[in-house]
Amino acid sequence: MQTSLVLKWLKALVPLLVLILLAAYALNWMLARPVGQVSIYGEVRYVDQHRLQEHALPWLAAPFWRVDLAGLREELEQDPWLEKVVITRRWPDQIDMQLIERQAWANWNEDGILDKQGEIFFPANWESLELSLHLYSEPENLNSLLEFYQYLNKAFQESDLRISEIQLEPRGAWRVELTDGVTLLLGRDNIEKRINRFIWTWNQWMPEEQAQIKKIDARYPNGLAVGWQ
Repeated sequence: MQTSLVLKWLKALVPLLVLILLAAYALNWMLARPVGQVSIYGEVRYVDQHRLQEHALPWLAAPFWRVDLAGLREELEQDPWLEKVVITRRWPDQIDMQLIERQAWANWNEDGILDKQGEIFFPANWESLELSLHLYSEPENLNSLLEFYQYLNKAFQESDLRISEIQLEPRGAWRVELTDGVTLLLGRDNIEKRINRFIWTWNQWMPEEQAQIKKIDARYPNGLAVGWQ
């Protein structure tokens, strides 16, 4: 009777054990499955694709389910041109990578670039960029520089004046270069008043007179000094 009961239990357990073994085998196969495909999305113009591949391959050598997505993302975002990388797994063995490249907006100091969010980055190929705006400041004064650019650009719009360069000197003085070659010295004090005086005076000149101006010094309390070509 006891033997019969044991046999009944064995008959019931064997299929269950087989299922457990098959499930364990399938799970082990899934965990050990290599990455089968990598898909890259996003329009990139300046990212070094060869360098990107070199940095990604060691991480993608791990089995599909064990690829460290956070580590891979941090590795790829070391490229100064990459603002953000989004990496996801797709069943059964695909890794998707979306690359978001920085949009260069202006040159900053000697070798830095500002993106459209006002963030500084230092790409190796910065000299090949053809940007129409160049900004200079100490790093700690960058926010003041960007705020001043926004204010000045808006103030100049009605007079059709375009900025090519702004310098915020360490002692706080402002120097502005216009796209037509005119240099504007604003100094440190009463900046809004000096800008308004310059714009009013500029609008009084005829276009042929404006074309002859090389430099305007607005640092005087009640007037401007004009340097002609």
